[in-house]
Amino acid sequence: MIDLVNLVGTHVPRWGARFFPDMLFRMPTTERVAYLTFDDGPTDRGTSALLNVLERFETKASFFLLGREVRRRPALVRAMAEAGHTIGNHSYSHPNAWAPGTSDTVVLRELERATGVIQDLIQRPVQWMRPPYGRFTHAMRHWCQVRRQRCTMWDVGPGDFLPTARREAVEQRVLDLIRPGSIIVLHDNPRTQDMVPQVLSTLLERLKDEGWRFAAL
Repeated sequence: MIDLVNLVGTHVPRWGARFFPDMLFRMPTTERVAYLTFDDGPTDRGTSALLNVLERFETKASFFLLGREVRRRPALVRAMAEAGHTIGNHSYSHPNAWAPGTSDTVVLRELERATGVIQDLIQRPVQWMRPPYGRFTHAMRHWCQVRRQRCTMWDVGPGDFLPTARREAVEQRVLDLIRPGSIIVLHDNPRTQDMVPQVLSTLLERLKDEGWRFAAL
């Protein structure tokens, strides 16, 4: 039986990556190194739990943040930066670029606004952008080239954000599908904040024992 989460979240991005050389789906390496990324934060409970797990395993990761949440929780963002994690742009309020009536102007304004909020806070350039829902457009890709933010997708998407997601299934998908250079997408939002820190702890314990290491983008 086909696992639709694996198909949509991992195999489709892997197949599609060849058509978008300007975008990043996987890092070029043959070593057992992968890249953990977290979308949608920061959140009060979830982000703190994730940072604690990463610190316990001495691991760096990348957080793609929403500008509106950055404004609400600046201390958490400073803690991320001070811990050496990468901070990326996930728009200001998570618009769907493919939704009818959503113009390029609106989406690009969101990206600019989030960039300003983040950079003002951490006092360093934002170099990475992940489209909300992974739904990119030509205008977004061009904007990234002009603003020198790499449009970043993923190589493993275990579906942790789905209403039906189970912790064990999310963990197993990552364990089954990880490969050298994989960019793994997980989420830091109210729906996932109780599950994903547990997933992260299990994955780091298992995969580090198998010789994997994890880096920030």
